[in-house]
Amino acid sequence: MAQILKENIKEKIIENTRQALLDGDYLSFNLRDIAKSTDISLSNIYNYFPSKEALLEGVLEDLLADFDKASTKIQKTLKNKKKLLYLNFDKSRTHARTIMSFILKHKTALYILGHKVKGSKLDTFLDEWAQNYAKLEYQSLKLKAKEHKDLMKNLPSEFFVENLCGFFFTSVKKLVAQDLDEKSLKKYLEEIFAFIYQGWDYYAEF
Repeated sequence: MAQILKENIKEKIIENTRQALLDGDYLSFNLRDIAKSTDISLSNIYNYFPSKEALLEGVLEDLLADFDKASTKIQKTLKNKKKLLYLNFDKSRTHARTIMSFILKHKTALYILGHKVKGSKLDTFLDEWAQNYAKLEYQSLKLKAKEHKDLMKNLPSEFFVENLCGFFFTSVKKLVAQDLDEKSLKKYLEEIFAFIYQGWDYYAEF
């Protein structure tokens, strides 16, 4: 029973911190504010979270864990020389749906991570993740270009790949900051994926 009560307190601390981030940002509150809103002592807050940074990570724990899992999975997929599915939108819908599910699952946490963590250790997390992903993507394209010379006539520059990945991450950050229902969010994400895979041909034949 005592353990259940402790978990309830921890969840309340996390929920109140999440709300504080949504109402302001990382710099706009302190642990004393959270203790007061949770109706517990400041010393009790420290029993659960030893620092403000630890508390932020507690709020984003599920998202950060899923980012770690995604990073491992992406590295394995991109190193596969024979998989060129993501170069064809019709054949890559499963991949797109996986990413969409990730974004829908973590919409609020992504909004916090993308817009509310300035001044914290996680301030540059998404930008660094996007840069690392772009590097992996480029290395993957180089491997696939060697394996599929009949299909890949030209290798895009690392500069182009980096900016294309940046476009995607920037678009996601903007989308999660809007008050969109699930249907609208899916629609816009589908449009982004279609353009990345097909360019302007998605809209018209030239």
